[in-house]
Amino acid sequence: MSGEGRQFVTTNDGRKLILYWLTAGQGFGGVAMLSTPTQYYASTELVSDSCALVWDRPTIREMVSRYPQLLDNALSIAATEHIAWSISTQISLSSNDARGRIANLLASLACGIGKATSDGVELTITNEDVAGGANVTPFTVSRALSEWQRAGVLTKGRGKVLLHKPLLLACG
Repeated sequence: MSGEGRQFVTTNDGRKLILYWLTAGQGFGGVAMLSTPTQYYASTELVSDSCALVWDRPTIREMVSRYPQLLDNALSIAATEHIAWSISTQISLSSNDARGRIANLLASLACGIGKATSDGVELTITNEDVAGGANVTPFTVSRALSEWQRAGVLTKGRGKVLLHKPLLLACG
């Protein structure tokens, strides 16, 4: 209903890899709608003050049986948003260098979770978050952000990035 969250996995070496960012109104935990209990492959956490609606499996299953549009909506989201994110991530990993992956991720996040300000688009995100999403090290993220900051493309701060010129990420 309000707030932001993210879905992630934790690697064997303890790194958190963010798979998908959630904004107000988006659903998560949809496998609870399935008739057979299924393992959750990712965890979900809220990253800001948030309000979420929660149903247990029997309740959501009853709602889906009475209102089949709920299942259609959940499948539509899975087939469009989540798969599109997965495809774009795979394309980026296969065709971009580290700097390009960071730029693509920041541009994507600006459209998804960015907050418009008078100075640009603000992202509440850490170097570790970007590193996990772009499959690079936090040091590589820090170096790229510093270069873009010197070029005036963005301003970085603790846990925040302010994109002044998101379109210049690829060439800044």
